Amino acid sequence: MSYDEFSDLVRDIPVRAVPGGELRLPETAVATYWADGLTVTDAEVLVTYDHPHFGRWPAVTTRRHGQGRVTHVGTVPGRDLARALAAWLAPRARSPWQDLPESVTATTGTAVDGRRVHVVHNWSWEPATVQAPSELSDVLDGSRLTSGATVRLGPWDVRVLVGESERGASVDGPGGTGSGPPGTPGSV
Repeated sequence: MSYDEFSDLVRDIPVRAVPGGELRLPETAVATYWADGLTVTDAEVLVTYDHPHFGRWPAVTTRRHGQGRVTHVGTVPGRDLARALAAWLAPRARSPWQDLPESVTATTGTAVDGRRVHVVHNWSWEPATVQAPSELSDVLDGSRLTSGATVRLGPWDVRVLVGESERGASVDGPGGTGSGPPGTPGSV
């Protein structure tokens, strides 16, 4: 892969995943700030610009090399494109907490003993609910939650939950994963 030209963008450009490709993008995925006009030699195209001029070039390419891959992103990805790329590039780092309300964040890490620790916080004056991604125990009151159970959060509430069945199942290392507020450890 090389690039033919690049251009500063005055407004965001929608991008689309290649039909039948391995990357899934939401309709709201965009390229921001600049666009590389990538020329493909033997890479796989993952994402294209949805634009009359830039549409002739891919926005994201990838190529397997040895036991890994080289992926080139020819733009500053907008939030939804960045999230989709991160989930595709590091699927094990994806937070187990899905479909969180806008006011709720969940950060997951691995304790020294190998248990998965989940900190779930409601950053709002309104109560919220989320679904437990696995069997969990509440660190503060000892209650147990089954997978899929409703976790209730009051205004500005926080729950610290431990995955008892996840003991020793560290997949992410000490850094953990999560979906905290932008700029915080564990943000995606």
